[in-house]
Amino acid sequence: MKRVNSKSIYCINILLSLFSCIRKESDIPSYKPENCDTIIKTEDSIINYATIVAVGDIMVHRWQMQRALNVTDSTFDFSHSFQYIKPILNDADFAVGNLETTFAGKNQGRNNNIYGYSCFPYFNAPEAMADELKNAGFDLFSTANNHSLDSKLSGLRNTLDILDSVGLHHVGTYRNEEESDSLCIIPINDIKVGFIGCTQSLNGNRLKKSDDFSVDEFVKQDSAKIAALSEKIRKMKRKGADAVIVIVHFGTEYQLTPNRRQKQIAKAFAEAGADVILGSHPHILQNIEKYTINKEGKEKNVLVAYSLGNFISSQVQRDSLLKDVGAILKFRLKKSPDGISIDQLSAMPTYTYWTRQEIGVVPLIKAYHNRKAYPFLTQRGKRDIKNSKHQTLEILTVSIDEKYEIDTISGFINFVLEHPLQLTP
Repeated sequence: MKRVNSKSIYCINILLSLFSCIRKESDIPSYKPENCDTIIKTEDSIINYATIVAVGDIMVHRWQMQRALNVTDSTFDFSHSFQYIKPILNDADFAVGNLETTFAGKNQGRNNNIYGYSCFPYFNAPEAMADELKNAGFDLFSTANNHSLDSKLSGLRNTLDILDSVGLHHVGTYRNEEESDSLCIIPINDIKVGFIGCTQSLNGNRLKKSDDFSVDEFVKQDSAKIAALSEKIRKMKRKGADAVIVIVHFGTEYQLTPNRRQKQIAKAFAEAGADVILGSHPHILQNIEKYTINKEGKEKNVLVAYSLGNFISSQVQRDSLLKDVGAILKFRLKKSPDGISIDQLSAMPTYTYWTRQEIGVVPLIKAYHNRKAYPFLTQRGKRDIKNSKHQTLEILTVSIDEKYEIDTISGFINFVLEHPLQLTP
């Protein structure tokens, strides 16, 4: 967690001549306003906010490793990858994504043909990438995806050890049954947010019955496993989670629209109590929508992003610029006496650029309108950004029944919510 920012904490039911107490602090689990003990009698008078950003697939291919390698000492430096996005991640209270590689260790993967590491079909990235992800501003990753077992169970476990060592939270894969049974509920500005990671595929890998706990998966859309994940969502709510975010790896690669199974799974998780569903796996963007369910005659909203695309990769299998386009989804949770809601919603299209020296991420809209800010972009990069802009905007806005404004300076598409998305029925 990067910063704690309780932005509008009000002391109500007092005379207008008195003051309200607003305070900012860092790295504290909870907040108690100073000088307000005699004014605020209950927590009902406090409003809390937590801004969360989410990205899609983070992958490490050969070409990223080649550019990150220091040939003099065989170390890797991936700091160039996120230098133009880092301020966006750090400005949020919490940043999450899908980690689609293992950190098994040098010469410890199934293949070791790239300086002791490997990419497709068995991903195993240098541990230096984990350090840079933390440095870039990330806080939590789902490690449940079709590449979770690329370095076998030993690689899965070592990946979690590496993430722990750099201070990154993780969900979706586990070293033991105790971890698998635990619930990841993290207080962010006094809002308790639960996180779940899960996947529809393990690329044909099978776990022994004794190791079933290792991955939260629903391969072949196993109804019993979907039911178990749904119960995990309900359990989080019973344990006090104000909101539950499910990071789910599903869908069909390179398809622009979610398939029937994605919608069925999203519906099941939404009805179980999920508040935000963040999709990955197609490697290109799919639409974002507001899903509404009725509970006891009251409406509850669920924010669903079916696929946030590739955040960073160097995929070349498909001759399509769409694999280089992803999005950062940004939303603000509001906790008030009226319940939990999303009162701010934005999306930033991103583009993965290539040069001879580096592969990194830039804000797509900002790069389109201010190319001088990114003079290193190649002619192909400029062309790709121009050609993808319209389609990207359409995909990200077509299913959200809200007006939006484009901020060409920041690169965000800001949705003008007529009413907050009410997560509490």
